[in-house]
Amino acid sequence: MKIEGKEYEISLEEEFANYLQEELDKGSFNVKTIKNLLHAYLRKSYECFKLQRKLNELIKKIEP
Repeated sequence: MKIEGKEYEISLEEEFANYLQEELDKGSFNVKTIKNLLHAYLRKSYECFKLQRKLNELIKKIEP
């Protein structure tokens, strides 16, 4: 991954690496600058937060 001209090598689980590559290829993440990387991270973190909140609500509904 290249950000602001610097290359970073990261190790990911294969399934997630494939997903991430697909997202990068279709332009879902614009991570060419640190600002954009932070923005993408915060956007995905917020999505995870909302999903976790929904999951917790569903768990409360099905618990006896």
